[in-house]
Amino acid sequence: MANNLRTYLEMLEKEKPEVILRVKEPMKVAYEISALQRKLDAMRKYPVIIVERPILDNGEESAFPVVTNLTASRQLCAEALGISDHRRVAMEYAGRVAHRIDPVTVSKDQAPVKEVIEHGEDVNLLKFPILTHNYMDPGPYIGTGFVTNTDPDTGIDNCSLQRIWVKSPRRTGYWPAVVSHSMQNIWKWWERGEDMPVAVWIGHHPAGVSGAQSRLAYPESHYPAMGGLLGEPVQLVGTELFGDDLMVPADAEIVIEGVVPKDVFEAEGPFGEYPGYIGPQRPSPVIEVKCVTYRKDAIYHGIGVGLADHLVMLGNFPLEARIYEVVKGVVPETMNVFVPISGRRNHVYVQVEKKRPGIGKEVIMATLPCDSRLKHVFVVDEDMDLFNESDILWSVAYRSQWDRDVVTVEGCAVFPLDPSVPSPGNIGTRGGIDCTAPPPIGAGLPRYYQMVNKTPDEVAEAIQVEDFVDAATLAHYPTSS
Repeated sequence: MANNLRTYLEMLEKEKPEVILRVKEPMKVAYEISALQRKLDAMRKYPVIIVERPILDNGEESAFPVVTNLTASRQLCAEALGISDHRRVAMEYAGRVAHRIDPVTVSKDQAPVKEVIEHGEDVNLLKFPILTHNYMDPGPYIGTGFVTNTDPDTGIDNCSLQRIWVKSPRRTGYWPAVVSHSMQNIWKWWERGEDMPVAVWIGHHPAGVSGAQSRLAYPESHYPAMGGLLGEPVQLVGTELFGDDLMVPADAEIVIEGVVPKDVFEAEGPFGEYPGYIGPQRPSPVIEVKCVTYRKDAIYHGIGVGLADHLVMLGNFPLEARIYEVVKGVVPETMNVFVPISGRRNHVYVQVEKKRPGIGKEVIMATLPCDSRLKHVFVVDEDMDLFNESDILWSVAYRSQWDRDVVTVEGCAVFPLDPSVPSPGNIGTRGGIDCTAPPPIGAGLPRYYQMVNKTPDEVAEAIQVEDFVDAATLAHYPTSS
C-alpha cells in the first residue's frame, strides 16, 4: 500500500496513540479550531489534532473530519521522513531529496481521489471544513493546498503551497509570491493569451507534502523529490479537465481543478501569514473552479497558519536542507543548520568547526543567497548546542563584537511579508553575525579563549537528576529564562 495521509494516521493510532488529540465535540471551522491550536502552540505542545465534527459557517456539521497540527512537532516530522534524530534533518533531508524516485501513473479506477467526481454547478467548496484562522481574514482559507501547474514551454509540472481564499463555491483567490515558480508559469500562460490550467491537491503523507515544498530549480517537477522523501514512487493520475497534461497524486484526499483566467486580478486578503502578522490586502490572481474530485470519506488537512504547524516541516525542513547543501559545498567546515520556529524563516543558525579565520563571514555570505526569506544568519561554534537558543544568545553575548563581526548587506531582495520593510516590501537589509571564537593559532594547538564553566566530568556522570526527583514532580517545577 502506498504511503499517504491515511496510512500515516493509522500508523500513529497504532504505534503512538499518545500523540493524537481526538476532538469529538463539535468545533466551528471559523476560528475555534485555530484557537485550540494557538493555545497548544503557546504551551509548546504539538499533538496531531483530529476534529471529528467540524461545524461549517452555515451552522451545519461537515461530512468530512479535519486533521491539523500534522506537521507541528519537529520530532514527529523527522520520524515521518525516516530520520530518527531531528538534529540530523539538514543533512539527511538533503540526501533523500537528491535521491529522486520517479512517479508512476495509475488509472482512474485505481485512484482513491477519484471516488467522487463533481463538475460545474455540482461543485461547492464550502461544504469542506476549510478553516478561517485569524480575526482579520476575510473568510476561509485553504492553507494546505498544493497548487499544481505547468511550464507551458516544457510541460514540466510545479507544486507550490499557496494561500487560497475560498470566496464562493466555485471561485477562489490565489496568491503566488512574485518570485515563485508558480508565478513564472502564470506569466508564461498569459503571454500566450491563454488561461492557466491548475489543480490544487490537499492531503498526503507528511513526507509527501514536505517533498512538494522542496527548493528545486526551475522548471523541475516536485514529484520525484516527493518520491525520494517517501522512499517510494508517488502515484499520479490525470486530472478530469486536462488529462495527463496535468497530473496529481492519486491518493490525495481532495483535488480542485480549474483555470487561472488571463489578466484577472481581484482584491485578496488581508491574511494572517507565517511571520505572525496580518498581511495587507493586495491584488491577486483567481481560480475559476470547474471540477472537484475527492475520496468519499475525505479527510480535510488544515493548518495552523503562523504556528509551528505552518513552519516546521512545510518550510523549515526544506530550507535547512537547502542551506546545508549549498553552504557545505562552499565552506566544508559547516557542521549543521537549524531554522528555528522563533525566527519564522527569517533566522538561521549555522554551526561550524572553526579551524581558520574568516569561516564565520564566509558562511554568512554563502547562506544569504539561498532564500529571499533569510534575513539574519547566526554562526556558532561546534561546542554550542545549535538547537538550544540560550546557547545561540550566549554566543552572541560573549563571542562577538559587533564592530567587527556583523555583516550587513543593503538593497537586497527580500520576501514581501516582512512588515519592517517599507512598501512595496521587496527591498531591504540582510546580514549575519559571526558568533564564533577565534580559531587555534596553529594546526593541532588549542584555542586561545576563555574556558567554559563545567562540573568535573566524573562528578557530572555520577549525579543524575532522576535519582533525586521523579519525572512527574520534575514536570511541575517552575521554569525561568
